[in-house]
Amino acid sequence: MYFIKKQRTKPLYKKLLPLRKNIKNKDKLMKFKKKKWQNFQRLISKLKKQKFYDPTAQFLSNFKNFFSRKFKYNLQNKQRLSFYYGTLRKSYLKRVVKLTLDEFKKRNTHSTVLFIEKLETRLDTALYRTYFSYSFNNARQLISHKKVYVNHKIVQHNSYLLKKGDLITFDKDISQLISFNVLKTKI
Repeated sequence: MYFIKKQRTKPLYKKLLPLRKNIKNKDKLMKFKKKKWQNFQRLISKLKKQKFYDPTAQFLSNFKNFFSRKFKYNLQNKQRLSFYYGTLRKSYLKRVVKLTLDEFKKRNTHSTVLFIEKLETRLDTALYRTYFSYSFNNARQLISHKKVYVNHKIVQHNSYLLKKGDLITFDKDISQLISFNVLKTKI
């Protein structure tokens, strides 16, 4: 019998160092004492004008560094967007971009708006934005454990796209967890 060593994943806050932005707006990052984090904190305090990460701003200013650092700039934007929406896979992002470009030809709206709209109408994003779960991973776990119903039907796919008028309900077992998450928010 072979034992496979489990690969440790990086803590989420360590992924923010190369991206040079506090994408998830965590207060925890501003309390770290090590030197590398103090540099990051200084950088964040300089960029205090943009307090919240806005994914649309990253796409609309796409031609900022046209030749010199275009690859690095595009890669960081893709990583920031993926991290902002709970570490989406590259293949999924490609598929969503293709779908939005097809829809863009039919409708008369900006392609960036359509792209962000597709990402924001995902079921896991809706659960996280409405504070029913404390993280994207928690929202995905609730969905995969069949605790979330959309229009009184169990949904097992995180990427289920919600429509206007959809009713989201939860299993009775997790009502205490959801009420705790809602009460814990800073609103």
